[in-house]
Amino acid sequence: MTAELNRVTRWMLFAFATILVSIAYWAVIEADNLTAREDNARNVIAEQRIRRGTIYDRDGEPLAYTRVLPSGLTERVYPYPESAAATGYYSFNYGTAGIEDAFNAVLRGDGGSAWEQFVNDALHRPQEGGDVRSTIDLDVQQAIAAAMGDQAGAVVLAHVPSGRVIGMVSQPAYDPNTLDEDWARLTVDEATSPLLNRVTSGLYQPGGALQTVTLSAILASYSNLTEEAGFVLNSDLPDAQAPVRVNGLELSCLPETPDEPLTLAEAYAYGCPAPFVQLLQERVSPDSLWQRLEILGLVAAPQINGFRTVMPPVIERLTASTPPDEWLEAATGQGALTVTPLHMLQVVAAIANQGNGIPLHVVDAIRPADAEEWQPVDIPLRRPAILRADVAEVVRLTMLQAAAQSPHVRAAQRGDRVLYGHTGISYGGPEARPYSWFLGFVDQTRGDEMSAIAAVVVLEGVADPGLAAQIAGDALAAAAE
Repeated sequence: MTAELNRVTRWMLFAFATILVSIAYWAVIEADNLTAREDNARNVIAEQRIRRGTIYDRDGEPLAYTRVLPSGLTERVYPYPESAAATGYYSFNYGTAGIEDAFNAVLRGDGGSAWEQFVNDALHRPQEGGDVRSTIDLDVQQAIAAAMGDQAGAVVLAHVPSGRVIGMVSQPAYDPNTLDEDWARLTVDEATSPLLNRVTSGLYQPGGALQTVTLSAILASYSNLTEEAGFVLNSDLPDAQAPVRVNGLELSCLPETPDEPLTLAEAYAYGCPAPFVQLLQERVSPDSLWQRLEILGLVAAPQINGFRTVMPPVIERLTASTPPDEWLEAATGQGALTVTPLHMLQVVAAIANQGNGIPLHVVDAIRPADAEEWQPVDIPLRRPAILRADVAEVVRLTMLQAAAQSPHVRAAQRGDRVLYGHTGISYGGPEARPYSWFLGFVDQTRGDEMSAIAAVVVLEGVADPGLAAQIAGDALAAAAE
């Protein structure tokens, strides 16, 4: 009897020890993994109780805020859906995008001490997030959206030289307030891709819009540009209006080009490709053109406040051995090179800024939950000089002349503001779908303080760059300071 009792006792002790070991294993060793599981109900409830901070526009207008429901759970509210390209979205089911993604840790209130976390858990107190101040101007956002109508494409504006992005619109768009309900519809159509931020991640062949880059390459080939610029730009060029054939496409001047000999400056104003191809062949080596693309940032992912931007497809470096057809594609912007509107904004902003790159950003300050004052964010600076100052000045003056000559560029003119601009058309895809571009800026210099607003517009399926310029004009007028 005693032996039997001892045996039972040993088995009970063994079972008890096994249970203790099992509890210890799951409670200590696997605790983090259990906590991290998506089906952990405690985590689900805790996440839905987080009071994310507010995203403000530059003037303090809330673009995204958190509403606390009677249940204690929260929902994200976007009072101005037209700002979705900047704010992005927050969804418990589908994650984050835009500012909601780039500043997720701040908005969630992550990074508190272990003691704060313990106290919050003990008191069942929800996690409080910090606020984010964007550089977006709500009035500009609304003006862009109104000007775009239902047109597909992208518009982005920035202040020069600060680099503050004051407006960015991508269409087709979506309403972040109904993201969960609309998700299936938003993700089913790859052709329209409403969730794609076309400003930061929409890849387009630049086509005629690349002439601003190739013009800078041609001008940089002259060692004494100050003395030679007049001759280079204002001499009549033979066959300036001749078509250029690329990949089965016949590229020519824009409509309404006068039927007369053109100078290089006039060819730029009217988007004529032939003079640029000729002068690039004569004066710019393939390697020099490639270096131009590199220093302007066109073959790297654009940078803006931690946004998820797209890396352009890797293209073959241009060298002396590059096949002629590939070189011609690169020279006309109708080859493997693809860019985002943000890429082209870097270019036009540098021209407005005397050849110096600017630190593009869409957020300039944060306010943690436990702070009263705004704290400036670190903004990575680009290499100051990306164009020679004399080259940037001549390109700037050529854009000014284009605004006076071209009816397409003039469509962006509003009032007596000094306008600098260029328009172009590109063709993409097997069906050679047209895309219309506007690149330009308006001068806002007062006294010795240089200031400008730069704009880039691209419209999908449109062969009328005047329409792109018109939208740019409405946006730039709204951005007047």
